[in-house]
Amino acid sequence: MGLEEMWRDLAPIGRSASSGGYFRQPWTPAEIELRAWFTQQCVDRGLPVETDGIGNQVAWWRPEGAQGPGVLVGSHLDSVLDGGAYDGPLGVVSALAALDRLRERGVVPARPIGIGVFVEEEGSRFGRACLGSRLVTGATTWDEARELRDRDGVFLGDAVETAGLDPTRGLVSLAGVGTFIELHVEQ
Repeated sequence: MGLEEMWRDLAPIGRSASSGGYFRQPWTPAEIELRAWFTQQCVDRGLPVETDGIGNQVAWWRPEGAQGPGVLVGSHLDSVLDGGAYDGPLGVVSALAALDRLRERGVVPARPIGIGVFVEEEGSRFGRACLGSRLVTGATTWDEARELRDRDGVFLGDAVETAGLDPTRGLVSLAGVGTFIELHVEQ
């Protein structure tokens, strides 16, 4: 699937009919749909996807001979309130398109290449920017994060479980990552 087709698939998800902006808050139907879309994109490319207990996702391309620390490319799928179409998904769609282009050209990377999607990176629902990546890197603990509340008083732990995730399953590992690259546009 090409870049234009991926954007066409994503365009309606979380879009407000009244403002034209996007409401892709973490652990809501729009963000859950986006994670499912990402999983399917990876499956279509033969990439195994790991989804952790809070919704972070990492898919790896490990061609024969690829070794050493991996290059992780990606971003997030959530948005600021009434955000733009490219906020977050630009980095994810671009990573998928770049992987497609490498394969089309017969490039076999010397190192593994991963595509990562981190949850609640904008901090628009629970007020903590980069929450998914903070949890994965240990900069924030689950004990701290689960007590955060959104503007409606919902605890983060409850939101995660309501979205069908199990935070006791743990987090994705970044142990094999040597470099992380994120293409991102701010609002």
